Amino acid sequence: MKRLHTVGTMIAGLIAAAMPVLAQEAADSDGEINPLNAVVKLEVSTAKPDICCPWANRTDGGTGSGVVVDEGLILTCAHCVVDACYIRVRKHNEDMLYHGAIEFVDNDADLALVRVEDPSFMDGVIPMEIGETPHVQDDVLAVGYPLGGEDISYTRGIVSRIEDIGYSHGWTRLLGIQVDAAINPGNSGGPILDMKTGRVAGIAFQGLGQDKGEALGYIIPPDIIEHFLVDIQDGKVDGFSDSLFSEGMMESPAKRRYYGMDSGLTGVVVEEVDPALGKDSIRTDDIILEVDGYKVSNSGRIRLKGGEPRSLYYPLYIRQIGEKVPVKVYRDGAIVETHIPVGKKDLRLRRWMYDEKPDYFVYGGFVFTTISFDYMVRSDAKFHDDLSRDKEFAEEEAVAISFCFADKCIEGYIGCDRSLVRSVNGVKVRNLRHLVELVDSCKDGFVCFGLDRGDEWDFKAIVDAKEMREATARVMKRNLIPGDRSEDLRAN
Repeated sequence: MKRLHTVGTMIAGLIAAAMPVLAQEAADSDGEINPLNAVVKLEVSTAKPDICCPWANRTDGGTGSGVVVDEGLILTCAHCVVDACYIRVRKHNEDMLYHGAIEFVDNDADLALVRVEDPSFMDGVIPMEIGETPHVQDDVLAVGYPLGGEDISYTRGIVSRIEDIGYSHGWTRLLGIQVDAAINPGNSGGPILDMKTGRVAGIAFQGLGQDKGEALGYIIPPDIIEHFLVDIQDGKVDGFSDSLFSEGMMESPAKRRYYGMDSGLTGVVVEEVDPALGKDSIRTDDIILEVDGYKVSNSGRIRLKGGEPRSLYYPLYIRQIGEKVPVKVYRDGAIVETHIPVGKKDLRLRRWMYDEKPDYFVYGGFVFTTISFDYMVRSDAKFHDDLSRDKEFAEEEAVAISFCFADKCIEGYIGCDRSLVRSVNGVKVRNLRHLVELVDSCKDGFVCFGLDRGDEWDFKAIVDAKEMREATARVMKRNLIPGDRSEDLRAN
């Protein structure tokens, strides 16, 4: 994708001119294009597969906001358009409806680009420019369509805090900005404007419940937006890095003496490293002194050139997947220069199943599926096996019995749902396709499933192969299941 062009000077001037009258209806006047015409409403219909019944979809819908940042391109939140089957776009200054389609989605950052192909969509619209991350106490303006309202809404506030926060959509931890401008459902995806420059200072994306705080909202800062826009230039989304190590604080004088740190050194100790880091990177018991040229404090923070604090992970996740970030560590009494690769863990379980269908296999009364983050949260399953560890081989994926249909073929095992399938007839299960191959090969006799049920490490569910095959058809008919396996498992 080509680099987003900017018309910053023009937009800033128009926004500044509009500020005194933002409480009035936003409309074109004296032939000038109102810069807020770039803020649009999204009406989204969704069809999301049911994780526990993966052959079925749950239809729903909702609204969100977005901002035009290039010709026909709308920047919004991923959670506003995820699993979308139909997107309608409304501009506040006209009644015509436009149809949009998802161009790119980064679920890690909760960001997406929606494209409107109709060239008339850009009539009266000037794309807004992404600015720089604001500072604490800067004045900002939230613009969007909260609570599904038909008219554009404005909420003024200030930046009250900037720090790493949990992104609820992607379950990531990235830089976020807290503002006291209210962020309500429907605001998500809308721009937060810097009152000084008129540029986009962030994208509204989540708030806090009433039991956790009042008049607090969070926005995705330009640092994260810029990462997303650079990431997609090769036509695909890699997302943000995982944390490939864990660290311990070094605020204890005794602990620093234990590690032989000189009085002038500060940093954090590496307590555990992921195999993905490789042998040429940091090691356990290294003291990380600097990351990308930033000195690390004993509490695990760095300071930008202006003195603003960030976490030591900031220089890592702000870089693209595949890059290497230089670091200095204190190792065996000497300062060593090395690097930390920016990458993701290759886990045994799938990540969030956004915009994709879960796989499944029906065998008698059992329904098997590949375990994902969604499944773990939805089912609240607990296993002895550690699914958060890296794969032992490329195609390894954990499989579960996600559902049990009451039938005589699985009498005695109807409560085996939410079980991890470890083996079939003593053969370790590599993934769902492997399980299907093992089961399909058993024409007669018995099939023994080795299960991890959480309360029992190696429970054996033994069934009759012929009875299970005969039961599959009636279970599918009784429960309106269109096929005994998902489409991807039918392919050769």
